[in-house]
Amino acid sequence: MRHPAVSGSFYTSSMTQLRAEVRQYLTDAKKQVAQQERLAIVCPHAGYMYSGRCAAYSYASCSNWGKRDLTAVIIGPNHTGLGTPISVSFDDWQTPIGVVRADADLADAIVKAGKLAQRDELAHLREHSVEVQLPFLQEACPNARFVGICMGFQELEAARDLGKAIFDAVQKLKRNAIVIASSDFTHYEPAGEAKRKDEKAIERLLLLDEPGFERIVKANGFSICGHSPIATAVNYARHSGAKRCELLKYTNSGEATGDYSSVVAYASFAISKN
Repeated sequence: MRHPAVSGSFYTSSMTQLRAEVRQYLTDAKKQVAQQERLAIVCPHAGYMYSGRCAAYSYASCSNWGKRDLTAVIIGPNHTGLGTPISVSFDDWQTPIGVVRADADLADAIVKAGKLAQRDELAHLREHSVEVQLPFLQEACPNARFVGICMGFQELEAARDLGKAIFDAVQKLKRNAIVIASSDFTHYEPAGEAKRKDEKAIERLLLLDEPGFERIVKANGFSICGHSPIATAVNYARHSGAKRCELLKYTNSGEATGDYSSVVAYASFAISKN
C-alpha cells in the first residue's frame, strides 16, 4: 500500500472537505466543457488552491467515467530523483477518500511491452505528481483502477517507448483505459512571459505533434516539468486513433495569489478520436 505523501499540504487531509472541494471543482468545470470519450487528458499537479480548478476541466470533459472496468494510467514527472528512470507502481494507493486499486496486470504488461519502464515503488515514495490526481479520479470514477508511472528520464525516445508500451498493453489485455499526463507549465516567470512561452509549446500539442513539442521544450529550455508525460500521452493517443487535442483551460498561480510577477502556469487538455 502506498500511503499519501502530500495530504495536508497539496490538498486537505480531511476526507469530507476533500470530497466537497473536488466535487465543487468538477461541478463548476462541467458547466464550461463538453463531455465526450477521451483517450487521454493533461492536468496540472500543484496545490489544489492553485491548480485544482484547472485540473477539473480535463476530468469534467470525459464521458469515459461511466464505463465499467476503467483503468487510468497516470504519468507524472519525478521531482525527487528517487527510483528508476521510468518507474511503474504495482501497489494500491491510499488517499483520504479511500483506496485506489492498482491494475497490476496492466502494470506488468506495460513493463514487459517496453524497453525502459521498470517495476519500482521507490520513485513514488515522496512524489506528488501522480498522487494529486487520485482524488479527482476517485470522485469522477469511484470504481476505476489505475497504474501510476513516474518519469525521471524525460526524452522523446522515452515518451515514444512508453506510449507504445501502454498502447500495446492496453490492446493485449483489452482494457478500457484513459491516460492522464500530470504536468505544470512554465515555472516562476512573469505571467505574460510564461504565456508567451507556453503558447509555442501548446501549438504543437494541439497538432498532436509530440516530437515537435519535445523539440521546442528542449531547444528553449522551457520549464514544463512533465513534458515527457505529456508527450507519452499524445503518443499513446495517436496510436489509439486520436484526431483532436483541445486546450480546455489555461491559467496561472497569480489567479490565486494576486501576484503575477512570478507565476506557475497550468493547462488542461483533452485528446479524443474526433
